[in-house]
Amino acid sequence: MLFKKHKKEFLNYKGRRLPVYDKIEDMFEDGIFSPTEVVVIWGKRRTGKSSLAGKFMSEFMRPDIARRDVDTSRSICDKLNEAGYVIRPPSDHTVFCDTYFETKGFMRKNNSAYKFNGVGFGLPNEIHTTSLLCPCGRYFLDETQDLFDSHLGALPTFITKAIELSGQYKLFLCFIAQRPKRLHIDIRDLAIFIEVVELRNVYNKYNTLLATYWICNIIYDNAVLETYLSNKDPNLIDKTVVFKYKGNIFNCYDSNYFIPMFVRGKENEGLVLEKTTRTQFSVEYFKEYFKNRVIDIPETFRGKKPKEKPKKEEKPKKEEKQEEKIKEDKLNKQEKNGNRKESA
Repeated sequence: MLFKKHKKEFLNYKGRRLPVYDKIEDMFEDGIFSPTEVVVIWGKRRTGKSSLAGKFMSEFMRPDIARRDVDTSRSICDKLNEAGYVIRPPSDHTVFCDTYFETKGFMRKNNSAYKFNGVGFGLPNEIHTTSLLCPCGRYFLDETQDLFDSHLGALPTFITKAIELSGQYKLFLCFIAQRPKRLHIDIRDLAIFIEVVELRNVYNKYNTLLATYWICNIIYDNAVLETYLSNKDPNLIDKTVVFKYKGNIFNCYDSNYFIPMFVRGKENEGLVLEKTTRTQFSVEYFKEYFKNRVIDIPETFRGKKPKEKPKKEEKPKKEEKQEEKIKEDKLNKQEKNGNRKESA
């Protein structure tokens, strides 16, 4: 795929002159990543991971890039439809995400990404219902440590195969996570890693946001990443680059998207607004103290279901009748013995 070359821009960072990438075709040309890559964006909290993913989405939704992707998607759908399928490709772009994203900018028509639920990712199978993936789709999934958690054992084949074969279906997969080692190794072994180190915003004198820069480290091998995570050796970093967005990227995505997660099922519940107090040496205070101080951590706090109390086994009706008969016989014997003593 040939693209027009653009004039290079550089940014000074800690005594180094780093290349700045604005256009996604320059990222492809310089081998930062390919159009069919598996990318993991990671970094500390509030460093700009989601906004960088938004930058990449905005590039894939640019009219010229989107047109190429739609044409590629349509050509694959046409072949499938000739074989009997009825897949209708999108007409404007092929970007899907599990949050919210809308392109906005000068001389650009506002356009939103398509919705995608991460639990629908994977190949069709007989165990779990998956969504039909768009050929040449660009999929962006946030907080993916929950979906592909390395602590929960092996990933099913329908997920791992979808990632392994994603290049043949012309997919670009971008997974966002705070801690890359929480992602399953079957994903990490196939991915490249972009660590967001720092975010810089540039404003004019009227306090209008003109551009955002993300300083990022890139590592292309999972084994190297694991070593880097343990010792932070800068020599293990393959590239340090800067990505740039012109305009206000924060108007394009919703930073409030995950707020509903914190109030699920709490519609009729208020905040606990009890003020703290000094220790008082009294029985009443100690009783209140232990209401707010947890000593024994409940199993439910570890995500385990509470243990059910064992139910008393109900005796079969036959056994109950036999026991009643035995009791009656005993009573009858006692009565007979009493009668005999009286007559004697």
